[in-house]
Amino acid sequence: MRIQNLVTLGVLIAGTNLVGCGSNDAGGTPANNRAGGNSGNTGGAGTTATGGTTNASTTGAKTGGSTGNPQGGAATGGNNPAGGAATGGNPNNPTGGSPGVGGNATGGLATGGANVGGNATGGKATGGANVGGNATGGLATGGANVGGAATGGSPNVGGAATGGKSSTGGGNTGGTSTNGGAATGGKSSGGGTGCSNTDASKINLDASGYVCGNTLGIKGAWYCYNDGSDSTTSCKGSDGKGAGAIPWNTTSGAMCLSGTMGTGTGSYAGIGFKVNSDPPGSTTTPGTWNASNLVGFAITLTSGASGRGTGGMILNIEYPTSTDLDTSTKDAPGITVPGVPGTGSITYNALFSDSVLANNKLQKHPVDPANLTDVKIAFFPDSISHTYDFCIKSIVPLTTAPSPVVATGAYGPTWNNQMPQAVNGVNGYAVQSAPFPTNGNPMTMQVNATASGVGFTYTTGSGYNAPNNGPGSFPAIISGWGPGHDGIQFYGPYKTAKQISALTSVKSSWSFTMGASGNAVYDLWFGNSAAPTVPNVELMIWIGNKDKDPLGTSKGDSAALNGRTPFVGTNGTGEQVVSYWVAKGTNGSPVSNFDVLAYVKDAATKGYAGLSNSSYMIGVQTGFEVYSGTWTTTDYNITIQ
Repeated sequence: MRIQNLVTLGVLIAGTNLVGCGSNDAGGTPANNRAGGNSGNTGGAGTTATGGTTNASTTGAKTGGSTGNPQGGAATGGNNPAGGAATGGNPNNPTGGSPGVGGNATGGLATGGANVGGNATGGKATGGANVGGNATGGLATGGANVGGAATGGSPNVGGAATGGKSSTGGGNTGGTSTNGGAATGGKSSGGGTGCSNTDASKINLDASGYVCGNTLGIKGAWYCYNDGSDSTTSCKGSDGKGAGAIPWNTTSGAMCLSGTMGTGTGSYAGIGFKVNSDPPGSTTTPGTWNASNLVGFAITLTSGASGRGTGGMILNIEYPTSTDLDTSTKDAPGITVPGVPGTGSITYNALFSDSVLANNKLQKHPVDPANLTDVKIAFFPDSISHTYDFCIKSIVPLTTAPSPVVATGAYGPTWNNQMPQAVNGVNGYAVQSAPFPTNGNPMTMQVNATASGVGFTYTTGSGYNAPNNGPGSFPAIISGWGPGHDGIQFYGPYKTAKQISALTSVKSSWSFTMGASGNAVYDLWFGNSAAPTVPNVELMIWIGNKDKDPLGTSKGDSAALNGRTPFVGTNGTGEQVVSYWVAKGTNGSPVSNFDVLAYVKDAATKGYAGLSNSSYMIGVQTGFEVYSGTWTTTDYNITIQ
């Protein structure tokens, strides 16, 4: 690759909704109970004198009242606000009665009935459902305590236990969860909204906008965000940027996002959910969740009703944590995927181990699963706009990596981002577009998974530019360092650079078809350290050559290795480059079990471009210097040892 111009892309601000219901004070009434999107305290106002009548309001925002007999005295003839009779006039012992909404029973016994939203302090609830209430120091026997806060007690289903234990997936502050990771920080009180999840093995998607009821204990609010410049976005919220918005689409039965992704560095948008927060609308600070028992998530995407999908745009599936964000953009490591087709669906197995800080040439951060805060999909800006309409249909936590991670065949739809991108997580490989002009280049790219590795087809578009008598792009498959010249991420299993002296084998098989003008090469990068700021030396092994000459001066035919003549010169980014060149008109494909290391050793032994056995091989990029036409890698694999 003669020159690579990886343009720093715009700031992707991970817009965040502060999510979750207000916490329930231990032993008190809920401070802020948002149920189904409606605010207001249930079971709040109305008091009676000792032994008097319970005031009930069936039409107001505050239904029912607290009894005026906190010490268990009888209210003869009193009203039960939900329509059930209090037999004998004793609000503390409504045996077999109808549900009481909003009543407080202090020190009393509730048998058989449902106490919804009320507070039982020191009492005993036997056989009934205590939904959304607070049990302080009390015992819930046989009944379901759904979403309530128990201080010192033991909520049975889904509630938050402060100092206690949540047996089914609840968020724990200082407690334990028997079926998932520990949640740290924040407060997930359940809020009394209950949980509509019907499949505990998945992340639920429904109109509540609240992830809950799964076996792992993940609880958090769905959100969406954007830069505020897109008037067509489905994610407007209260501020035009998605504040408070729940991206549920009833027609599609999924979490959806539509709009137009603009151009320029200030463009951004995304959709995701918190993994440890209260439901939407809360002001409680979200916390982290320990995802160390997972390897990633399987995310199924489909087009929205318009059939646009992502409009040729790639997506980033990101895993923000409290420790892995880019310090300036707040972007997070993830995998870059080819987007969403206009018809059908696509499932991406997004593994933590494949995640990198895409398009970042300054920082490298792996995913820190022990401190996960979100799972989200973000967009990168491009030099052309993309109109999109897509939905998230399913999210399944992965405890083991699927084999293969990507099934044989087309990997997602064809994409056409003009700015540099690298689709990754493809069975240990990444595939880069690597345009050289500052504003990118028009093209389309289709990535394919093969039985033994990976392939792609790259087609130049109208207005494609090959500047300065050089190639216009270098679409290639990355193992290790990349993308291009300016990337500092490591893709695939080759994550730690080795000195040439430590390499024992670099073997590859590659079948391809060349386009109208250009060449096919193995492009290797070297540094004076295992993680240089920029590479020091480039080594190109030419396999096919339509019509091009190498850079630099020939070392003579007598120095040729397996018919390839070495040239040494300087590339467009200032590094010394060694080219083992083949004559014009050479097809070259296929090569099988090709010995890449033989050329590395030859160059190091002869000191070409300052290479030596102490130089570090930081990565291999195998692809095409494209001047025009359609170029295809049918199948490719490489093993570095």
